[in-house]
Amino acid sequence: MPARLVICACISNNIIGKRELCLNALSGFAGVAIVMLGIIGLVAGLLGFALYYSERRSTQRSKAANRQLRIPKQWPLNPRPLVNSAERRVWDWLREIFPYHQVLPKLPLTRFTLPRQPDQGREWFDMLVSAYCSFTICAPDGHVIGCVDVLGPRGLSRGNKQLKHTLLGQCGIGYWVMAADSFPRPELLRGEFLGAGEAQLPERTQPADLNSARNHLRQALDRGREQRSQFGGLHESEATPWPQPDSFLGSLDSRRAALPQR
Repeated sequence: MPARLVICACISNNIIGKRELCLNALSGFAGVAIVMLGIIGLVAGLLGFALYYSERRSTQRSKAANRQLRIPKQWPLNPRPLVNSAERRVWDWLREIFPYHQVLPKLPLTRFTLPRQPDQGREWFDMLVSAYCSFTICAPDGHVIGCVDVLGPRGLSRGNKQLKHTLLGQCGIGYWVMAADSFPRPELLRGEFLGAGEAQLPERTQPADLNSARNHLRQALDRGREQRSQFGGLHESEATPWPQPDSFLGSLDSRRAALPQR
């Protein structure tokens, strides 16, 4: 074979080899580009779905908030006692050692506290709206002097206890946690809530006076129930005023008046 033909054949093979290398490189780059475009498309699709879902949830919440609540003809609710049997024993005991005070069950903390900065009321209300103590001891003038929590089967969480201890302590309100089957000494609890000067139990009120007061209260409640039962039920189409404004977010009555003492 002449030398010229050999040289031409070598050059041709070299060109073909380089072309194949270029084609392989281009095909590899195209594959990588396709994979990258697929990943970008998948990420974009996920972001679009997330934005759509978020917008839909926001729209649903807005519609639910703007939906007008209506009073049903038949409420799907049943009455229940304020306290269970264990809490009832503590309630009776507290009324014995605080005979001249009111012992109120399950009173929310937002009913007897108020934010120092009114513009922050909503924030603190959302935090405290579900917080309450088992019993709240109230003086005849309407001021709270102490709160008692009764431990249930699950106990009391550390965060719940710390929240009430710090909040009530800084408001000058006593706080006590007790078990339903283990009462503290009455002098200790009275001293904690009323001070050392009133730690001792006062003289007992005559049972006849207590029975008379209970009878008057029972009669007044019965009259109230009879009066309410005389009014017809509201129509289902009527809108309810619930939720009512809470005085934690703004005073409902700016007038100051002391409760009459008996």
